[in-house]
Amino acid sequence: MYRSASLIGIALTLLTSALYAQLAVPGTTTPPAAAKQEEKDPFGRETPRGCVLGFLKAAERGHYEQAAQYLETTSSRAQELAKQLQVILNHGLSQNVDSMSREPEGDLKDNLPFDRDRAGFVETPDGKLEILLDRVEPRTGPPIWVFSSDTLWGVPEAFREINAPGMERFFPKSFRETKLLTLPLWRWCLIVLSIALAAFLASLLTRTLVLLLRPAVRRMTGQTDDRYLLSLKWPMRLLLLAIAIRLLGSMGLSVLARAFWTNVSHVLGVAGVCWLLIQFSNVVADLRSRQLIRRQATSQIAILSLMHRLFKILVLFAAVALLLHTAGVNVSAMIAGLGIGGIALALAAQKTLEDLFGGIAIITRKAVRVGDFCQVADKVGTIEDVGLGSTRVRTLDRTIVTVPNGKVSQMNLENYAMRDKIWLHHTFGLRYGTSPEQVRSVLAQVNQMLRSDSRVETESARIRLIAFGPSSLSFEIFAYVKVTDYGKFVEIQEDLLLQIMDIVAANGTSIAIPAQTTYLDRDAWNPATLRQLPRAASKAAAKD
Repeated sequence: MYRSASLIGIALTLLTSALYAQLAVPGTTTPPAAAKQEEKDPFGRETPRGCVLGFLKAAERGHYEQAAQYLETTSSRAQELAKQLQVILNHGLSQNVDSMSREPEGDLKDNLPFDRDRAGFVETPDGKLEILLDRVEPRTGPPIWVFSSDTLWGVPEAFREINAPGMERFFPKSFRETKLLTLPLWRWCLIVLSIALAAFLASLLTRTLVLLLRPAVRRMTGQTDDRYLLSLKWPMRLLLLAIAIRLLGSMGLSVLARAFWTNVSHVLGVAGVCWLLIQFSNVVADLRSRQLIRRQATSQIAILSLMHRLFKILVLFAAVALLLHTAGVNVSAMIAGLGIGGIALALAAQKTLEDLFGGIAIITRKAVRVGDFCQVADKVGTIEDVGLGSTRVRTLDRTIVTVPNGKVSQMNLENYAMRDKIWLHHTFGLRYGTSPEQVRSVLAQVNQMLRSDSRVETESARIRLIAFGPSSLSFEIFAYVKVTDYGKFVEIQEDLLLQIMDIVAANGTSIAIPAQTTYLDRDAWNPATLRQLPRAASKAAAKD
């Protein structure tokens, strides 16, 4: 419950900050450069939305003298009309304030004259009262939008029909008269109760959905625990909270309250859907990875990881675009602007883009896979992850080395995991006292041993006398062991080398020990001494 309250608090805080920027300053979408050159209306009446929003905010604060400035009337009863119009709009304006036109020209597609716009209608016992706005030109300043006189003619009659004591009659007088942040206390009590009720309903519905979905999820995933289902619990709760707030917010006491809670539910709904899609993609990616590992199709894991990350980026981008659209930002113009700034962005992020495309190239070429034992540059280790920007290698020292993909795609990669067999290659020497018959016997027996071993490739197996070394007869062993796991290869190599040692010993000879004879004599250049050197060298060789 504490986590739920924290999550709701964080979401509402972020939402309030985003919506304050949207609701606080009614205005136009005029570019900043043009706005500086044009004179602005002090009441923000340049657009239909600015007119309606400015009127409602002034009336909400009780500034009816200012609210009268939004009416197309010079009557002495202008403030009384403003009060009555506020009650009518709060009774049930059909259109959300945020859906009204933000352009100075208004909505040009509503089949109305260019200087008139429709802000919606209000249902009354006597029929619909259309809320119309007219664009007028004052003596000074730019053209402004005001509530049409045609609408104001019907305000008194509609007010008499719908005016009735509200919910405030159920609260003490002190709650009706005391205000906090321009709202009376009884309104704050309703807000707190509504949020608590919405959170309770969301929690209750989430628990019910978890119980209903548990058998189906366990059957699809093949898991006996609920870790996948529990990962979806909080996103579902946030989404259900958004739905509950939307339903309760539609019963708000004022147009501004309904608009605010509608926007709250929209932001929470977008966040909930985004979170749910990301968590669901995590579940699908994890299940698919396990399936690929069971099939030993590790080459597809990197591609799956790449697609998973791109999907999450796409979901986040779509969520941000929807939230910006809700805040009144022209997303199409913003995306078009990104095309203009794309060149500058590409130049600034050249290395980042190089790493991104390098990662895509590594994955598509299947040069390395997660779990492969490779040599990357001068680092040898196991590939732990091939990301969008870098490749992580677990070295033999158990450290993590992160190499940018741009460099990995350009350097030579040696992938030991892709070997179909492992090369057995050694050289050794027999002492010079070994006779030709012993050499032929060792060669024949080792050849026979290598070719008869099922673990060794017969076609490539051989042993040859390759040189008369400085202190021994040099032999070369060349063969391929039919395994790909290096641990098994080392075990087989050990057994083969021990068998070679047994063959050498059985033939009455031995592995030569590298020897070197050094003579130190101050009379080294004496002719008599130089004549004795060949004789001393031959005696030393005979002893070996």
